[in-house]
Amino acid sequence: MRYLIGPELLWLLAYVAARFVAKANVPPSKSIDDFIEKSWFYIPLLVLVCFAMWWLPSVEKRWLLLRVWVACILGGHFVLETIMSAFSTQGPGIGMGYLVGIIWLFVLLIAGSLFVLIKF
Repeated sequence: MRYLIGPELLWLLAYVAARFVAKANVPPSKSIDDFIEKSWFYIPLLVLVCFAMWWLPSVEKRWLLLRVWVACILGGHFVLETIMSAFSTQGPGIGMGYLVGIIWLFVLLIAGSLFVLIKF
């Protein structure tokens, strides 16, 4: 059970949710498009949830920082790419949302790593 809970599982669930949102937007809906357009802010917040795993006793702590970095970079890319490609009108605005999401992901990774290294 110690190996099942980790950042990889969190990003896998986020990817599955992004696929569901993408399939739900097949006939374009204004409410889903609004959610997709704002997802550049919501997706990087999953990085903070990954860093919250240091407080869970059932999570294996060895190599957890490296696992968080790899899972967040790969998972963030795939989740943002999947959800942003489901936007009804593709253009430079939605591409910039992807870039801003990835930049915020890296900022939160650096801040969370510094906090974890100082705290633990």
